[in-house]
Amino acid sequence: MSIKTVFSRFGTFLDSTFVFLKRAALVVILIIIIGAIVGGLTGSKVGIPEDAILVLDINGPIVEELSQTEFERTLGQLTDSVVPEVLLSDLIKVIESAKDDDRIKYLLLDLEKFGGASPSKLQAVASTLEDFKTSEKKIIAYSSYGYTTGSYYLAAHADEVYLHDYSELIIDGYRSFRVYFKSFFEKFYVDANVFRCETCEYKAFVEPFFRDDMSDEAKQNIVEWISDLWDTYLSEVSTARGMDVNALKDYIDSPENFLKLTEGDAAQAALDAGLVDKLVNEREFRDYLVSLSGDEEDDSINTIWMNDYQNAAELAHNPYSGLQENNVGLIIASGSIIDGDGGPGEIAGNDFISLIRKAYFDESVKALVLRVDSGGGSAYASEVIADELERFKASGRPIVASMSSVAASGGYYISAPADKIFANPTTITGSIGVGGFLPTFERTFDQIGLHEDGYSTVDLTTSVMQTLSDREKEIIQMAVDNIYLKFISKVGENRSMSNEEVDAIARGRVWTGEKALEIGLIDELGDIEDAIAAAGNLAELDDYGVKLIEREMDFGFNFGFSIDNDRMSKMISFLDFLGFSTASDSLPPIIKTFEQQSNLLNNFNDPRGMYYYCFCSVE
Repeated sequence: MSIKTVFSRFGTFLDSTFVFLKRAALVVILIIIIGAIVGGLTGSKVGIPEDAILVLDINGPIVEELSQTEFERTLGQLTDSVVPEVLLSDLIKVIESAKDDDRIKYLLLDLEKFGGASPSKLQAVASTLEDFKTSEKKIIAYSSYGYTTGSYYLAAHADEVYLHDYSELIIDGYRSFRVYFKSFFEKFYVDANVFRCETCEYKAFVEPFFRDDMSDEAKQNIVEWISDLWDTYLSEVSTARGMDVNALKDYIDSPENFLKLTEGDAAQAALDAGLVDKLVNEREFRDYLVSLSGDEEDDSINTIWMNDYQNAAELAHNPYSGLQENNVGLIIASGSIIDGDGGPGEIAGNDFISLIRKAYFDESVKALVLRVDSGGGSAYASEVIADELERFKASGRPIVASMSSVAASGGYYISAPADKIFANPTTITGSIGVGGFLPTFERTFDQIGLHEDGYSTVDLTTSVMQTLSDREKEIIQMAVDNIYLKFISKVGENRSMSNEEVDAIARGRVWTGEKALEIGLIDELGDIEDAIAAAGNLAELDDYGVKLIEREMDFGFNFGFSIDNDRMSKMISFLDFLGFSTASDSLPPIIKTFEQQSNLLNNFNDPRGMYYYCFCSVE
């Protein structure tokens, strides 16, 4: 037998073994998941005790759409790697249900693991909490670790705010910061090749690639909209606490003055300033809860946690499940806009077109609401999505856009075809402009001795190992200006404005929802329920349901050798399951910063390198 034959048979054996292992692994995973699902269906359901305290344990950030598929969340529960998130619609539905549930007497805000939320989402939850109070049931907030800007906003709407006497209350305001790469690129000989529309002096998303700091125009714009958001925060928190807004501002701006009076005791300073009602340790607070609803003899409390209550009260994770013969369709557009395929928490061109077509061919859908929570992304993907929305609109059925926290740049572009646009006062929108980013690495590769040479019949650079010529830069710049013209034309056509009128309020400038209403970029201030009602009215429907247009079931697991971020995340989850700690939270801050920037750049996949994008979120 020849050596060639031996190795050939050995290779065939290895191939067969690998195929067997892949299939066996898949079968094992499916068996585990099916077992978990069956166990969940047949397991004992937690009952709701009488005179119960409902604990709103908000674990993670509040989001419009969960970033994991149902399959990934099920697998994550088995491997303890579920991404902590709370769906805004779920949280609101739980509070609304508890208001009318006679078994629930108190609401306890547990904000220890709260991951934050944008101002508009905080307002939506706070509004629901205020409505809950009309039932004359008490809301209590307690923190053993301390309150921060976002968590205190929610706590301020409680009837009683408690704080551990060893903790603190720090409100550090709203921030919007970026990492700038100019000097970094220079050190590694990277040519950034940045382009933006000629008049887009406020289009700041490309600035980090050719500057080391923020331009005066970009900073001026940020100061405007972030100051509006901060003024709203101060006003609403002080109103909720029944205190003077200037007193609140004094505590936030000059905490050292309050600390001097308490010899550095931060908890006492918060109490003296009127931000909390009482300082108690965990034992004292537990005793208080027992006195409200519990048994002092066995030291038990009648509590039920949010997820248990959601299951026990049979609250659907989709709150829009009351389907009828005529329905208003609802599509959630959350995340960056990217070309091609994606998953939950992304607005991928191919996937999103499928959702719109699903609504288009559904005869029961008489109108469509597009819930947008996006700073934009790929210009090409934004265009194909807008085209598909216009096709739906051409069928004679109205579209209403409902802007959540952010609907800027590409997020505004896909909202523009709507017959009516709603936004919250604290929504971030606008940023109508175009930017391009095409890095080339000829000088980088030269440093390590790699060069490229050959012949092309057309004198145009198509390789990242070749620096762009002035002629090629001119061609790209003209393309960017042309796309900007298309952007303002799209807005003008749908908003009954001339290109000149749109350009005057565009140029990449960011606006709050309240300002956007004044300048004509939106039609009304309101939340998603207002948008749904408007869609029903536009479609002349007296009686209708709301149908959430969802993605098809995707098991989201792929055996293969090519590594992308999605597969890498699954690999990390599996390593966590085996006991190897790879949690992002364990990474040093500087590494996490680069990780975030890398994930962001990974979403920049427009085929022409052109983007409608806005870095306009707050922390």
